[in-house]
This record gives sequence, C-alpha cells and structure tokens, in this order.
Amino acid sequence: MNPASYRNSLLLALIALMSTVAVAAQKVERIGAPPSDISDGLKQAVEAKGYRVTLDDGWKAEFWFAKDLATTKKDVPGALYPELSDGEFVGVVSFPQGMSDFRGQSLPGGIYTLRYQLLPQDGNHLGVAPNPDFLLASPAAADSRPEQSYVFRKLVALSAKSTGGNHPAAIALESAGDPESVVKTDHGTIVFSAAVPSSTGTETLGIVIRGSAAQ
Repeated sequence: MNPASYRNSLLLALIALMSTVAVAAQKVERIGAPPSDISDGLKQAVEAKGYRVTLDDGWKAEFWFAKDLATTKKDVPGALYPELSDGEFVGVVSFPQGMSDFRGQSLPGGIYTLRYQLLPQDGNHLGVAPNPDFLLASPAAADSRPEQSYVFRKLVALSAKSTGGNHPAAIALESAGDPESVVKTDHGTIVFSAAVPSSTGTETLGIVIRGSAAQ
C-alpha cells in the first residue's frame, strides 16, 4: 500500500471510530414520576419511573411506558410486533424541544400519548418504510383516557392534531436492541430500545427517535 492510500485508510478508520464514540455518548437514564399536568388516568396507566434519552447534540425525550401491555399471540404478516393491538396505549412521551416524525413532520415541544398502529403502506399515510409498525403520537390533553379504543380513522385524526396537518404523527418502530440502549442502525436511524411490562412478561420495543422515510 502506498503512503497516500495508507493515510486515507487511517483517516477512514479514525472517522469510523469517532462515529462509534458519538453513538456511545448518547445516554439513557431512569427518571421519576410522569408529568404532573397529564390526566389522572394517564398517570395511573404508566409506570412510576420513566426514561430520559439524551442524544449527543443535547436533544432529549422522556418516556413513561404502560404498566401492562395487553399482548396476544397472533399472525400478522410483515409486522414486527404482531402481539400488540391496533390503537393500544403504549405510553406517554415528552419532547421538550419537539421532534420530527418518520414523515419528516415537525412535532412541537410538548407531551404526547403513544398508541400502536399498523399503517397501510399505500403512500397516503407514510410512504416508504421498512415495516408497518408505528406509534402514533397524539396530544396528551386530547387523549386523556388510555383505556379508550379508537378505530383507525379516528386515531389518525386524533394523531394529526399533533402536527396540524392531515397525516398522523408517526414514530416508526424497528427491531429492538438491548433494553435501555440507543443505537444507530445501518440505514441511519437512531433507535431507543426499552423493555415494557406486558401480560406475557415483557415486550422490548425499538423506537425510532431520529430518522425519516426516504421520500
């Protein structure tokens, strides 16, 4: 290998190492009770302790997950989490600085409920995505009863209040890693994984906190 090629290889290796360190710098920590300004029903439905996820650029999100997901074994072709039910309450999240969903839509800073939903891959709701599993974010003030069930159309309309548009605020789910980890995937998304109590033990979810669909 000539000196120029060697230097280039060394530089590429250093960049890769720096990227790995940047991912490792992202942090997950346990935090206390959910926000005081959500409904009593939401407070009672989530665990007493939550998670704060901090990325290396200072962006934060705080999650409080359901005390007991109602999981059932069923066959749903293409789904990563077929044991979850459409419209099922999964938790509450606070985005102090807002975020962009998987469509690239902006969610203002605030508190949202998260409900599981399989979205049709027809271009009307999301576009390109590796799988159809999503969490739809709705303003917590408009979704104060976690036990409430929603048909698809009504849940989409409720979630669309988060962005003020016609599409729901869709946060993608991917394959989970180790609980309480944050990793950058091969296709560039950043995924937070958390173990959530369920009727069958625990359900480890991989939640895309940064990254969007190819448009």
